[in-house]
Amino acid sequence: MKHSLVSRVRELLVSDSEGGAIVEIAVTLPLVMLIMTGIFSFSMALYQKVQLAEAVSNAGHYLAVARGDHDPCANAVADVNAGAPGLTANSIVVTISLNGTALPQSCPGTLATDPSPTFASAQGETVTVGATYATSLGVYQSQYSTITLASQISEIVQ
Repeated sequence: MKHSLVSRVRELLVSDSEGGAIVEIAVTLPLVMLIMTGIFSFSMALYQKVQLAEAVSNAGHYLAVARGDHDPCANAVADVNAGAPGLTANSIVVTISLNGTALPQSCPGTLATDPSPTFASAQGETVTVGATYATSLGVYQSQYSTITLASQISEIVQ
């Protein structure tokens, strides 16, 4: 004898053994979903950290060979912003230093018109590029914590 769909559902809901499974699912599913979205949120922060580290690495490599450019610091900052497309560019704070001395976001290169060619005489010196990015961890529209991601690289100027 065939049972209709409605009668089968009614049997599932009325039966003691099958009803227990539905209650267990109803109780545990929200907790499982909360844990899964927390893992997803943490994974997004980790992905942002990897993007920031890769962008800073590219900028450091660029500055190591950029002694002939007009404005290597500005180009390095642009490299960091362009190298992390998943991050908000105006929220990335980039710092550049040459032998521990902080450089501005725009530093002169080696052209004759530059008043003080910073990188012209920097061969063999250490250039350091660092960046920070503030992001928040949240689950379901609730922001639990704001964390600051940071990355730094040091290179020898060629």
